[in-house]
Order: sequence, then C-alpha cells, then structure tokens
Amino acid sequence: MAMIEDEFRHFLSNTSCHSLMKVSYQYRCTMAQKLEECRHIISYFNYFEMMYCMLRIHDKTTEFCVMLLLFIVALFYVLLMSIVVDTFLAPALKVLSLKMHMNEYLAGVTILAFANSSPDLIANLMPIKENAALFTSIVSNALAILLLSGGMVCYLKPFKMDGHSTAQNLLFLLLSVELLRFIMVKGDSVTETESIMLLSVYVAYLVVNVADLLLVRYSIRKLRVEIRALRAQTTSQTNSRELKQKTALLLRLEQNEAMNFKKRNSHYFVKKGRNSSNSLADIFATPLSEQKPEQVDYETNRTMLHSRSNAKNRFLGAEFLETLNPFDAVEWKLSGCFGRLMIIMKMPLVLLITMFVPVVDYERCKHGWSKLLNCTQIVTNPFILITAVHSKFASVYKSWYVEFNLNYSKWSFCLTVPLAILVFLHARTDVPPAYHLLFITLSASSSLVIIVLCVNEIEVLNSIVGTVLNLSEEFVDITFGSMTNATIDLMSNFALAMQGYERMAFAASCAGPFFSIALGMGVALLFNTNVRLKGSSYWLNGEEGDNCYIFLLLAIVAQLWLCLTFNFVARRSVGIFSWTLFAVFLIYACVAEWDLVHDFTRDTFFEPQ
Repeated sequence: MAMIEDEFRHFLSNTSCHSLMKVSYQYRCTMAQKLEECRHIISYFNYFEMMYCMLRIHDKTTEFCVMLLLFIVALFYVLLMSIVVDTFLAPALKVLSLKMHMNEYLAGVTILAFANSSPDLIANLMPIKENAALFTSIVSNALAILLLSGGMVCYLKPFKMDGHSTAQNLLFLLLSVELLRFIMVKGDSVTETESIMLLSVYVAYLVVNVADLLLVRYSIRKLRVEIRALRAQTTSQTNSRELKQKTALLLRLEQNEAMNFKKRNSHYFVKKGRNSSNSLADIFATPLSEQKPEQVDYETNRTMLHSRSNAKNRFLGAEFLETLNPFDAVEWKLSGCFGRLMIIMKMPLVLLITMFVPVVDYERCKHGWSKLLNCTQIVTNPFILITAVHSKFASVYKSWYVEFNLNYSKWSFCLTVPLAILVFLHARTDVPPAYHLLFITLSASSSLVIIVLCVNEIEVLNSIVGTVLNLSEEFVDITFGSMTNATIDLMSNFALAMQGYERMAFAASCAGPFFSIALGMGVALLFNTNVRLKGSSYWLNGEEGDNCYIFLLLAIVAQLWLCLTFNFVARRSVGIFSWTLFAVFLIYACVAEWDLVHDFTRDTFFEPQ
C-alpha cells in the first residue's frame, strides 16, 4: 500500500499542470489541488483552483465566459503597469539619469533598459522556468521589443538618430544573439564558462558606452578651446571656414552631451480639432520635425512656493488631500471620449498606488513633495513591499489566493515609524527637504515590484488561456507571451517619446533585447543547474527557437539597412515596416502551429541502437 502511495505521489510530481485539461470537469478541482506543478506556475492567485473549485466550471460555455473575464483582468494588470510606468517609474529614471550626468543614449541603454528588462531577468530565475525553453522565450521577447517598441518610437516621433550609437547597439545585439546561438548548438549542455562569456559581453557593452560618452565630452572641451583660439586669431577666409566647421561639429556633439528636463505632456488622448486631417497621407507620411518641448527649470519648481515667513505645516491637510485626488480636471477637459474612459478606469488604481508609492518628479511643483503623505509612505511602502515579496516566496495559499505573510514586514515598523516622525518634525510643507531624493529608492523599487508581479500574473493567465484553447506552451510563449513582456517597454518608451525623449526611448528599444539576452540569459544559465545535464540544449532551444532566431536576425539586419538607407533618420515607414515584419512572424507562427507549413526547426532524428 505504501509503495502504491509513493508511486502515486511520484506520478503527481511529474505530471504537468496543463494535463488537468484532459480530464473530465468533475475531476479538475482535485487535480488542481493535488498536482505539484500547479503550485509552481501560479503567482498570487491559483486560477485553476478558482475556476474549477470555487466557480465549479462544468461546461465549455462557462469556461469560455471565465476566459473572457480573465482577459479583462489581464487588461487591468496592463492598465496598472501603465500607471506605474508613466507616473512613478519614468520620472524616477529621468531624475537618476540627471543625477548621474548621463546623456539620453547612455540613460536609455543602461537605466531604462534595466528597468524595462528586469522583470524578464527575475522571471528567468523562477521555478517555472527551470526546464523551460529559455532561448525561445528570450529571443521572441527581444524580437517583439525591437520591432514593436522601436517601430512605435519611429512612427510617433520621427527624429535624427545618433548614427554611431544606433549602429553600435544593433551590432552588439547581433553579437549577443550569435554567441547565444553558438552556445545552444555547439554541445548537449551549457557550462558555467559559457554563461560567464555571455555576461562578459554585457560588461564590454557598458565599458564601450561609458567610454563613448567620456570621449564625446573630451572632444567638446577640446573643440571649445580650439574655437576660442581661432576667434582670437586674425580673421582670414581659411580660419573662418575652419571656425564654421568646428562650431557646427560642437553644436552637434553638444546635443548628445547631457540630458535636459523637458516640459511634460501627459495628455495623450486629447480631442482633435475640426480642421485636423485623418487622410492616409497623414497616417503614412513622415511629418515635419516638431518644435521640441521647452526645458524645465527644476530648481525653480522646487522652491517656487517657499518662503521663510510661511508656517512649517502650512496647508498640511489640504496638501495631503490634493495629492491623493486622482481626478485631473484639466486632463478631463482636454481629453476625448476614449481619454475620459481611461481616466475613469484609472482613478481607483491611481488612488490605491498613490497612497503608498512616493513621487519624485522634477517637472512637478515641489518635485511631487507632500509632507504628510510622504511621511506615511515611509511607513506603509516598506511594509507593503516586504509583505508582497515575502508572501510570494513563501507561497502559502489559503484556498485560491496567497496568504499574506507578516512575519518579516511587521518588524519594519521599528525603523520606519521613528524615521517618519523625525522627517515630520524636520521637513516643511512648502519646499522638499534635501533628502527628498532618497525617496526615489522607494519609488523605483516599489514600481519594479508592482511591474514584476503584474507581468507574472499576466504570464500565468496567458498560459491558462493557451491551455484551455489547446495551444502549445511554446506557441503561447512566442505570441501572447512576447507581446505581454513587450508591454512594459511599449508603455515606458511611449511615455518618454511623447515627452520629447525619443532618442532615449529608441536606445532602450535596442538595448533592452541585448540586456535580456546577454545579462538575463547569462544569469539564468549560470544559476540553473539543470542546464549542466546532457541534452539540456535541446529543451533550452525548444521547437520554436530556430523560427525566433531567424526572424530576429532579419529584424536586426533590416534595422541596420533602413538606418543606413535613410541616413539614420527615423521615419514613419521604418515603424510601419517593423510592425509588418512582426505581423509576418505571428502569421508564420500560427500556420506552423496549425501544421500548414513546416517550421525552420530540424526534425529530431534518433540514431538506431
């Protein structure tokens, strides 16, 4: 009897959670509770147990209705991520870039690329990914980001690229793809040395980009000295020509020397005027270059309401309520029907997040400082973050949802409550304190945690929908999964491009895939011991790996070709071409999934014994 129970437990531990879809509805609740893998592929909510135990689904019609409900839930996760990225994460990244004296390109390929791709890095270390086709997943995500996000930036904000930086990013991306492909096909497993080689490519990439910025600033200083010397000399035709050339070169280099704060325009869905045209020419033709947003004097924004004669806690309560108010009357008036619908949907989410996530935005009055709210956030933010992360790793479920674990987070009050009292006694309401910049730690960390949790939930929902629709796991991963993972990049790069940081957004669209391949894949291969086993290269590559690899090569070569053809001017045609190429990839993936065509993967051949 004991032997039978051991065999049964072994059977349950080696059975895929997706196999419960093959059994009758009356047994799915028991299977969802017993299968061990079902506990690994869920996040905060056990959707299988919710569907088949709590809702008691017993027919296809109810199951389809629940799938529609889960799709709406996924949209709310996307909406939550858009709020976090636009309101909290993007301003924090810009402040970090300014304080670290970066230009737009370096900020895009480092800070923004890290923020956009860190969920992939964390997801690759999760138990669900231990035996997954990581090569297929990473390469398809890179393809989606490069074509969808990069194409979006080119379409929305055509601009003049920095030629050598763009070519450098694309060539490093090509190098990382080829190196990863070589690691996959050269043997039956992946060694630690090969993982370190992949990580070293990212280190070299950082060194090259930092050295490039330092050389640009050295050239600027040298040109300024030479121009002053030429102006001091006796004027002649030769000196005048040389002076014009050096001045033009200096102006071009100074555009990429540092990052400036620009006036924010968050009203993306404004109503169009009566005279606005919607012809095909306006959709496909590249518009004339728009006037750049005016720069923001962030020091004036910090001190504009400050006066020594003001009371220390003047308007304390009114400021607290005004900061929590999620309704923007100006945005409501300027927005159209779709924009107002978005405002209504976002209001409860904005209120919820604003209560515990601080804002550090140099474009706002007082840089977003609200004394009473920020003091409460010193207490609530660490408590909520520690509870959320600890509960996820503990994974103790109470019915179909995770049980919140307060064992660690409750001790945070010992530090945060005295600190909040000290800040309240020291700070003023009319000007942010000197240490307000430290709140960026809470803002950025909490934003990343929320984004990672939302991405995990959406990935689980994608897997469930694919299982119900009888689609293969890899197909769901390279289609719905890749577009889901690209959502973060799309939202952050959209927000930055609309605010005039299109160079930063496009640089992140090229550097994000490189970060995922070189660092995300390198770390996963280094710490995943399963890849050392013989034959691991096969399941790492997956059945769709060759398809994704070939399309990514096409995308990189096409981007280089278009950049050279248009003299590194981002045009709307580049964006349309990028979207078309990704649509071709999706069509090919669909027809290959339905066995209408053969994919690029070689058929498995077993030699006779």
